Amino acid sequence: MDAEPEPENAEETYRLIKGDIAPDQSLSDLMGSKGIPLETVLKLVEQSRPTYNLNRLRAGQPYSIKLTSSDELVSFAYQTKGDRELLVERNGNEFTSRLIVPDYEIQLEVLEGVIQENLISTILEVGGSYQLAIDLEEIFAWQINFFKDLRTGDSFRVLVEKKFLGQEFSGFGKIRAATFMNRGEDLSAVYFKPEGRQGGYYAPDGRSLKKQFLKSPLKYTRITSGYSLKRFHPIYKKHLAHRAVDYAAPRGTPIYAVSDGEVINVSRNARSGKHIKLKHRNGYESSYSHLSKYGGGMSHGVKVQQGQIIGYVGATGAATGPHLCFHLRKNGRSINPLTFQSPGGPDLEEENREAFHLVAQQKMRALNDFEAVKTQSS
Repeated sequence: MDAEPEPENAEETYRLIKGDIAPDQSLSDLMGSKGIPLETVLKLVEQSRPTYNLNRLRAGQPYSIKLTSSDELVSFAYQTKGDRELLVERNGNEFTSRLIVPDYEIQLEVLEGVIQENLISTILEVGGSYQLAIDLEEIFAWQINFFKDLRTGDSFRVLVEKKFLGQEFSGFGKIRAATFMNRGEDLSAVYFKPEGRQGGYYAPDGRSLKKQFLKSPLKYTRITSGYSLKRFHPIYKKHLAHRAVDYAAPRGTPIYAVSDGEVINVSRNARSGKHIKLKHRNGYESSYSHLSKYGGGMSHGVKVQQGQIIGYVGATGAATGPHLCFHLRKNGRSINPLTFQSPGGPDLEEENREAFHLVAQQKMRALNDFEAVKTQSS
């Protein structure tokens, strides 16, 4: 019996792939893993460049790839930082791109968990995302060193925006309030945006959680050598003072400026390898050694902001493996970064305190409910 002919106007079937950008994942890595030719990827990047630079993908951001039944790329959507969506669509043999501001429905939900291995795995286990773990860490980055202070049994609770387009969940938005129990200390944070000013996170009494210095210049790594006046050096084979902290991390891990400042030295030598030194207010200096490469635009006199990428982990100079040697000084004297207590940031002005306390009471009440809260974002 002859097979029935295909209808002339049979609808094309499509395959939709969704996910989050992995750490250090490039667009070519992502597309290549889905069988999309490099030639197509290069054309997509080039033709979308006037709209958005796809060479700068941010880990944790959602994406979707639409393919035909023969695995030809139809469209690529990527959630950029700032809650805009880049949509790149095929038009014949070319691609067109545009940025879309989605009209999300916002619901608030409470997620909570107890640390077993690390923050990321726990957040994922309770239904969160990689980016949500990063956001939570950044909120408490001035109170908790997530490399040495996190303990099994620590716990968190997060009141977070969930974004929906129609009935479909589209990812997490801003954390509105959070608590973190770390080593027996209960920390709380509430997001508040004064009228006409940038928003930030504050303790329920209005104190800013942001401090002059971050607890660490790296995310998710481990300390291999602490501050010591007499450490046996693995290369020089003798005891030397080590007035710094060594953070082991994979080659290429981003290194962040621990405070606002100015670049005062970018150099390379046999001992420190590729090296950057920053000057900060109130007589502080920080230095970063054994880099594999520098962050974009790093040169003497350049101003940097706290949390800005200034370089990447490497093993240049006298190093047995990839790591960062981090040194902190005040008025020329070395400071132990692991015991250093950072000066605080600016608290809320008096005229904003009443409005803040109303927001804080509402959000902390919602956060302390055990059931999910679903309401329009204020």
